[in-house]
This record gives sequence, C-alpha cells and structure tokens, in this order.
Amino acid sequence: MSKNKKEGKNAKKNGQSEPANGQAGSKSELIERLNYALSLEFAATIQYLNQQCVVTGHDRQDFAPFFAASSSEAHLHAQNLGNKIVALGGRPTIKPAEVKQAESLGQMLEHDLEMEREALEAYVKAWEAAEGNRPLRFWLENIIQEEQLHVDELGKLVSGRS
Repeated sequence: MSKNKKEGKNAKKNGQSEPANGQAGSKSELIERLNYALSLEFAATIQYLNQQCVVTGHDRQDFAPFFAASSSEAHLHAQNLGNKIVALGGRPTIKPAEVKQAESLGQMLEHDLEMEREALEAYVKAWEAAEGNRPLRFWLENIIQEEQLHVDELGKLVSGRS
C-alpha cells in the first residue's frame, strides 16, 4: 500500500480526513491539514508521555526525561495549532491520530520516528496549503524546522540501536 493511501486510511480510522491531493490554497483545505497535524500532535503527546512512564532498566535515566520533554513539546504544538485553527475560523479536532505502544526502547524510538516523519509531512502539506498567507507560512516553517530536527535526532537514535 502506498504511503499516501496508508496515511489517508489511518486518518479516516482516527476520525480525521487526510486532505486530498490537489490544488493548495483553500481555507477549508488549510484548516483540514492543520487539524490533521493537530491530531498527530495529540497522539505524540500521549505516546511520549506513555513512554516516559513505561521505559525501564538502565535506559530509564537517559530516556524518561527525553520522552517527557518530547511530550511537553508536542503538547505545546497542539495548543498553538488549536489556537491557529480557531484564528483561521476553523474548529480544532479533539481526536488524536493512532497512538502506538511498544515493549522495548528500540520499538518506542521506531514508533516515534514514524510519527515524527508523518508530522513533518503533515506540516509541509499545511505549508503548501497556506499559499498567499506569509505569516502563517513563516510560522509553519519554524515548526517544520523543529520537526526535521526531531526526525534527524530520532533517526540517529534508531540507527545507533541496530
């Protein structure tokens, strides 16, 4: 199954409609794309918080604070997204995307990398839909930069555990 079809299927399963690929620029499409990113931030908040609680053993001392900080950052992104959606005349979703649990630290990091990649793509698509709204695009570019750093860091952590 292609990544786009899989994302659309996951979005529908979680009560979100993945925006259709088409011309960017409509306000409703932009709000839809921001809501999709919001659902991912809700899921990331929950997923990271759960991981902070369940990580055990010698990895706990290093990774519990990492997961807690990541959860807090996702929560802040969710707050800002919700406020931005309302400012644009939309209604923020209340449904998180899929939250994945794992038994090992390696699985946790793999799940996190997958989620961060999906969030990065969601923000890029929202940026595309924000054509003509420079302040919003600048705001989204900052988030895209942060998400790319998360993807890079998690990629290094995952590759170091192989």
